[in-house]
Amino acid sequence: MIKSYTTQLQHVFHMIGKQDEAIADSARLLAQALVGEGKIYVLANKRFSALADTIVQNDDTLQGIERMTWQQTDEVSTADRMLVLSDGAETEDEASRLQSLLQTHIPLAFLGPGYPNLSFVEGIEEPIAIITQSSPIVPAADGSKCGYPTEIAIIYAYQAMMFELSEMTVD
Repeated sequence: MIKSYTTQLQHVFHMIGKQDEAIADSARLLAQALVGEGKIYVLANKRFSALADTIVQNDDTLQGIERMTWQQTDEVSTADRMLVLSDGAETEDEASRLQSLLQTHIPLAFLGPGYPNLSFVEGIEEPIAIITQSSPIVPAADGSKCGYPTEIAIIYAYQAMMFELSEMTVD
């Protein structure tokens, strides 16, 4: 089963690799904060909260990237950028806060299996999204599938974004 899982994970990583343009665009968007006077804040819905804490503490995470709670989103300035780990299942309050960030011209980048349905009007920059796999990938003997790669896929895509971001912000 480990060989099957490894093969399927390689496919998941390959699919993320095909989003190289979105990864580069996200990195460029986030880099604007680091080369300016802003910060990059990582937000996450309840499902990915622990993962957000973990990736912010990763050795590849650049200085100027911090974890933020939903209650702190009022403190964000237009110089800042938001990276949101999401599966699209934000609460009504969280979706409202994201909508408010957009309306105050705070750029958002989403990373995960989905993102909430937000309203856009002319003049508001649409978020960039890197979509990762969330369905099980390993066939079981009974015909069902198991082995959800969601968190692994998010970490992989995040690392790819950090590599791009590092290249852009090297002095």
